Amino acid sequence: MFKFWIEYDINPFIVFDYKSNIIYCNQEAEIFLSYINKKEVFEFAIKNAPNNGIKTEFKEIKFDKFEFMGYSIGFYEEKLGVRFFINTEKQNLTLHNLEKVKFSMLLEFVKEYLNLKGINIDTFYDPSIPEIYLNKKELLNIIFEMLENSKSAKISSKIIVGEYIKIDNKKYPLAQIDIITKPFKKIKSDFFEIENSQNGYSIKIPLIKEINENNTA
Repeated sequence: MFKFWIEYDINPFIVFDYKSNIIYCNQEAEIFLSYINKKEVFEFAIKNAPNNGIKTEFKEIKFDKFEFMGYSIGFYEEKLGVRFFINTEKQNLTLHNLEKVKFSMLLEFVKEYLNLKGINIDTFYDPSIPEIYLNKKELLNIIFEMLENSKSAKISSKIIVGEYIKIDNKKYPLAQIDIITKPFKKIKSDFFEIENSQNGYSIKIPLIKEINENNTA
């Protein structure tokens, strides 16, 4: 029973032996470790492990593009276990006025519209992003607001591996639009999670593949 729950936990869980070999990892950890060197994870676990028992700490941790809100690390029978906590509820998002959108076509429209306004846009689309339901009007307004004072920008899209978001008690994988430009203000949204940085903006979008008759996911 314990192994069943760990296997389907959304948080990566890994058990090492004293030689850094992986004895066990759940499904989320398999995805995580397919992108991150296991040695880096083992060294982090060794460095932060307590002398005995379990150590749990909540703070931002980053491995390349994987971001976690904390971890639990401990030794048991000469084995080292580490569990990273994914932040699934960074803000309360809403799902309203959804319509089906082909991601690449939406970003191509953005590029053509901004080119007409004299803004040079370079784009890169992840072809693996499927048709999804989202609030298209809100997303377009956000992107145009981000770029209204720009002369040029780079826009790319991708699926975020190993990260999810919960909205109305449902779990969704995420896609992300990265906009590299000189930001001029902080932008927020009730529909998408937005990260503001000195290099531009990132918009995290729930991958909603179907909705019910009431236009909700």
